[in-house]
Parts: sequence; structure tokens; C-alpha cells
Amino acid sequence: MLEEDFDFIDYENALKAKPDYILDQCYNFITNLLEDNIIRLYTCIDSFLFQDIDYGKVIGIVPKWVADAGISPESACNKDSYEKMKISFSHPYLNRFVYYYDLWSLIAALQDRLQSVEHFMRDYYKTIPCYLKYGEDKYTSCIRTSSQYTTDAFTSLNSVFVSLASTFDILTKIAVEQYEFRKYNFALYKKMRSSKILYNYTTNIINPVLKVDGLLFSAPLCIKKILTFRNEYIHNGPWDLRCSLYETFINDTPADVIMYSPDMDEYGNFISSGSRNKFYSQGNIINIQLPQLVMDTLHVIQNTIDKIAELYSKETVRTEDTELTKECILVIAKYYALLKEVSDDK
Repeated sequence: MLEEDFDFIDYENALKAKPDYILDQCYNFITNLLEDNIIRLYTCIDSFLFQDIDYGKVIGIVPKWVADAGISPESACNKDSYEKMKISFSHPYLNRFVYYYDLWSLIAALQDRLQSVEHFMRDYYKTIPCYLKYGEDKYTSCIRTSSQYTTDAFTSLNSVFVSLASTFDILTKIAVEQYEFRKYNFALYKKMRSSKILYNYTTNIINPVLKVDGLLFSAPLCIKKILTFRNEYIHNGPWDLRCSLYETFINDTPADVIMYSPDMDEYGNFISSGSRNKFYSQGNIINIQLPQLVMDTLHVIQNTIDKIAELYSKETVRTEDTELTKECILVIAKYYALLKEVSDDK
């Protein structure tokens, strides 16, 4: 957790001292997630997967393609080459390393999506303010602007929603892997059980404790709102067809910049009538509301990551099998010897 959690109680005074205070809180929270919570999840998964061997003695000699082929441009091998190498390397226990890097790539993707949230928020707020200096009762006029500048702002804003919703899908896959792990037969391992799974809070292939209040699968209001914005943008386009901003004035002096978002019901859905779902009677100002919405969502993500890490830890009992460790090392040594033999024959 952050040393100073975000709190709206003293928000007005904080803004007077530093108008971008709330944004700094969001960015600091993301940094903490990346450097603390996700690293802890990595560690818990390592300990769980390899609790019965000396992981350090084996991981260092595992062929590099296990980590890179089909995942990273560090390996330029094609599909057929990968499958041949996988068959020659196959072993009931060593296939866990193939699985491990499959799972590792999910967690790396989670890190990437969170970094994207920060990137797009910074881009959005480079020119759009996150606070109001005045208020509607002070404005004497306004103009609606629509240009490449406003289109860029809408694109960055909607990319925040897309990136956050992507973390929901990735966290769902990780949660499924934790819950379904005991069903694997690694002698036959081909792909992760979660490969085609996306976020759905009604899913029954995750640990039920992940559905308690405050976690992703309890579907908090902030999560539903993020999904509403994301789904509308992805499937129907931006909610304002003209991507407009409202620049307000007090007499002839520029005042606040406002970006409105559609009315929402108590369940986080756009209020609709027939095919119309872009009503603006609530006066929702998204550039002001976004930081709080993101902070609420980041808290849910943090709590979910921590709970998954805890579930892995609870199923970890260190019982190293020295013979199994030796067997793994021997199999890898034979694999390299076979490669050398094939190479020498050529």
C-alpha cells in the first residue's frame, strides 16, 4: 500500500498546494503495484511451481528457447522448430518450465498494461486539467471546440479504459491458472487452461475467495464503469461523435476546460432509450472524475493481485526432492548432448 493512500477528505487544500496532487497519487500507486505487489506475485508463483526441486540449480541450465520461443523476438525459431525442440525436451517435470514461462508472459503483460494506464493518463493530462478552478455558477460563456487536439485527448482517455479493462482479462487468466493448476498433466502439456478465458465476474473456474467484496470478481462499481467505457469505445466508437471539449470563460478570461461523459445508472451502465445511450443530464465531467475512478480501480487490482499471491503461498510447502533435482539436471544434460551429437553429424 502507499504510505499515504488517496483521500478526498482534504482534496481542496491539496489542490491549492499542488493541483496535480491526485495524478501523482495515481502514478505512485501504479509504481507500487509494479515494484511491490506484482513482484511478490512473481515470487509466490516461483516458490509454488518448484517447491519440490532446487530451482536455482535447474533454471540456470534450462535451454533459452524455453523462455523465448513463441514469446519473444530473442528467439527467431518458427513454429515447427519450436515444436520439434519441445518434443525432444519433453519431460513430465521439465514441462513445468515451459508452463512457467507461459504464465510469466501473462504477468509481464499485466505490468505492461499498468504502465500503459500511466502513459495514457499522462498524455491525456498534458493538456487537459484534472481540476476545476472555478465552477459552473461563475461561467459567463463557453465555446465548444473540436479538432485534432480534442480527438487526440479522447483517444488517450479511451486508451486508459482499454488498458485497465485489459488488466481484468489478464488477471482473470492468472486466477484461472491458480485454481486449475492441479488438473494439469505436464507430461502432455501444450497450452494454458486459461488461453481463451476473458474477464467475467460470474466465472466458476476461479477460487471463490476472489469473489469477496473489494476484489475484481465481486464486480465493484468502478470495474463496471471501466468496462462500460471500454466496451462502448471498442464496439461503437467514442461517446462523443465530435470529440468535443468545452472551454469556459468568465467575462473574457479563460476559466475551466470541461469534457463531459454520458449519464450512468447506479450499476455503471450508460442510461439508454432504444438505441440512444448518450444522455448528458448529470453533468458528468470525466476529466475531473477520472483520477478517482482510476484510483478506485487500482485498489481493486492491488487487492486481487495480493489475494492470488496469498493463494499460491498457502499451497506452497517446501519439500525438496534431491533425486528429482538430479533427474531434471540429468535430462537437460542429455538434451544438450543429443543436440551436440546431431550438430557433429552435420
